[in-house]
Amino acid sequence: MRRTFRTGQEIKTLLAVAAGREPADLYVEGADLLNVYSGEVYPANVAVKGRRIAYAGRGRAMVGPETRVLQCPGKILVPGYVEPHTHITGMSTPEEFAREVLRSGTTTLVADTLQILLHTPPARVPQLLTTLSDLPVLILWSLRLHGASHLPEEPMFSRERIEALLAVEAVRAVGEVTRWPAVYHGDDDLLQKIALALAAGRRVEGHAPGASYERLVALAAAGWSSDHEAITADEVVRRLRAGVYTMLRHSSLRPDLPLLAPAITDERRVPGRLMLTADGPEAVTIVERGYLSHVIRAAIESGIPPVAAYQMATINPAAYFGLDEEIGGIGPGRRADIAVLDDLRNPAPEVVLARGEVAVRDGRVQAEFPPLDWGAYFSPRFGPTWIPQPDLFDLRISEAGAGAPGAQSGQGDAVRFPVIRLENSVITRAVPTAVPVRGGRLVPPADVVRAVLVDPGGRWIVRGMLGNFVERLGGLASSFNVAAQLLTLGRDSTDMALAARRLLEIGGGIVVVEQGKTVLEIPLPLGGIMAPVPLPAIAGEARTLYALLRARGYPHADPHYTLLFLTLDSLPDVRLTYRGIWDVRRGRTLWPRQDLPAG
Repeated sequence: MRRTFRTGQEIKTLLAVAAGREPADLYVEGADLLNVYSGEVYPANVAVKGRRIAYAGRGRAMVGPETRVLQCPGKILVPGYVEPHTHITGMSTPEEFAREVLRSGTTTLVADTLQILLHTPPARVPQLLTTLSDLPVLILWSLRLHGASHLPEEPMFSRERIEALLAVEAVRAVGEVTRWPAVYHGDDDLLQKIALALAAGRRVEGHAPGASYERLVALAAAGWSSDHEAITADEVVRRLRAGVYTMLRHSSLRPDLPLLAPAITDERRVPGRLMLTADGPEAVTIVERGYLSHVIRAAIESGIPPVAAYQMATINPAAYFGLDEEIGGIGPGRRADIAVLDDLRNPAPEVVLARGEVAVRDGRVQAEFPPLDWGAYFSPRFGPTWIPQPDLFDLRISEAGAGAPGAQSGQGDAVRFPVIRLENSVITRAVPTAVPVRGGRLVPPADVVRAVLVDPGGRWIVRGMLGNFVERLGGLASSFNVAAQLLTLGRDSTDMALAARRLLEIGGGIVVVEQGKTVLEIPLPLGGIMAPVPLPAIAGEARTLYALLRARGYPHADPHYTLLFLTLDSLPDVRLTYRGIWDVRRGRTLWPRQDLPAG
């Protein structure tokens, strides 16, 4: 956001329009207005000058000959929806993501910066964050304090860089701090970064799944502002009692609102400490169901009163970020971000105003999103600089090394290996399994696939096995993961090598090879995680990928997040990380990384 507050000239102009001394640019007439400040719905018209609301009421003195009048009889005006916590992980660019969520009424996003920090040259990050905050959808940022997969080089998360980026106006928070146990145990680096954020007047976004009340209180004492990880009504209450703002999540991965809504009593709604979040759903969900409109609908259907649901998706997050004089409500001086509805129980808008212009009408986006030269911001990470060979994906008993927990031999020609078993789309557990050994190589059981994480430059590798994923698969290679590494899955080493080679040739993405032939290819040339195409096009490719995996036995709800999170170092119980097969709960390596010879 280039400018948060109104200039003196803007104040004079808005006053003149409100007083009827100058004409409005746009006058929205004939609707009822949801006043999120007072909790009322009543007849009122809205006058817009430039990008801001000048007047809300029944007067017409500001309607001049050149004023455009938008007639909305029988409609309801609500503020544009404000997303307090999202990840732009739908394989699209931020501007294409914003274009699609605008369609269903979301006009403000507070988004994670992880991928930008991983891929953008440091000197260009402030410019990119600022440029993206000046779209028809206001994109604000939550600044990551650490990486997500124990990578050895994390200068982009240094204290000096964090302090410099906190000066960017569009950065409104730091987080999400997934390494909450490190905060709880007094990690000096994270505590110092949190202190910098608080000194800069920024919020601290927490991520503490399963944390007890006692630990939440300690995290709040350390500066924790909010948390979105409650999955039961009791956990919502626990966070509120600890003084932590609480975001109720309803995402493609965790559609939790039916379980959370019972916590929302009249007393707990009053302080405005509750918000709704979609938490970065995948592309198909956004295209088919909408974005925050889908979450608001789920809240209402789960028993939350409609006015309260809209407040939790508008004024509450705006106030949380200290922006309630700018966004979150239909009031004089605020940005003219308005959704026009048929009924409060149907949050999908017919018309959306963004920055004072008709941005969406009947589901069609009319707002202009200027093109962005992503080549200037995202350095190529994947390329054909080396050729993966099939034997790279064989699991060798010699890799374990002395003392590695997974290396302990079983009886005869078998080794106990920590097979990673998917319990659901993202949660895993280690299953010590007696794996046969032939010629010094481990032979995966029939119900598991090889799971291999490789540095894009061919410098190191982590070899593992994944169970309860699919029943059959030649080779899948994906750069779409939080570690920005090359993840390969499959049962056939040759297919895995071919998939990895093709992925490097196209500069990143997702490739599936079976019996030597490419059967699916999703190019993601921007850092291996994004493509500069509309989100509906990405959704179409994602549907094909999901169908392919389900046809091969994928039993869970969300393949998107399975691929994205296999390398995330904070989810239980075991992950593929730079350190090796990593036991998250115990903080130890179960099977080590291997460094590869140069060339």
